[in-house]
Amino acid sequence: MVDKAASVPLYKQVANELRKEIITNRYGEHGRIGTHTELAERFDVSLITIRKAIQLLEQDGIVNVQQGKGTFVRHSALVDPLKNLTGVSNLTDELSVRTEVSVPILELCKTPEWIPRDVRSIFGRTALHVLRISSIQGTPVANTDMYLPAHFAGKFTKEEVERQTIYQIFQNKLGVRLGKGRQAIRAAGATGMVAKNLRLPENWPVLQIERKAYDVDGNLIEYMILSYEASRYAFVVEMELNAGVK
Repeated sequence: MVDKAASVPLYKQVANELRKEIITNRYGEHGRIGTHTELAERFDVSLITIRKAIQLLEQDGIVNVQQGKGTFVRHSALVDPLKNLTGVSNLTDELSVRTEVSVPILELCKTPEWIPRDVRSIFGRTALHVLRISSIQGTPVANTDMYLPAHFAGKFTKEEVERQTIYQIFQNKLGVRLGKGRQAIRAAGATGMVAKNLRLPENWPVLQIERKAYDVDGNLIEYMILSYEASRYAFVVEMELNAGVK
């Protein structure tokens, strides 16, 4: 429910609560959330507050409003505004949605040949491989394949990676000062271990992020491939329209 004494605006509290319920599949696929009047009564807020909350969810493409019928789930995806380098755990933590994380792999390995040449030249022959699988209510939603420089081997445990993100461990335990990251987002088909870990058929649509992360001195500290089941994740970017463009 909403906290009328909190500094967070009421409409944002309502939107976050509804977003959390949608992500955890309370309404099912394309289920009915309620009319504006029903939601106003439920949250004990004004209709104006509800309208602003629903507008936020509409902007993210999460809900549809059908005149005279109510508000319905459009999709139950997590929405990443792409303002920071984040992952599923960061986004669900903001909504107080519990994410289960398993780490089946944390080991030194031969640096894979498929990794870009510039990354292999930095890592050398061996790299630390970390596989992290994130689930919501028992359903896998993200497969994170990370490769780190070999000198990080033995610096943290599987249990720590299950409780924290790699960036939190870098910063809070290892004292690594985080710098910038570069990432490319593309559509792909789930194959091999990604399909198995996300419980998807071969070549099922996924959103895939290829990311390189650096410390403040420009040293590469992570190469990562993030795969999300396509219907569970969305990217929303707000951009300025340049009036000078012809």
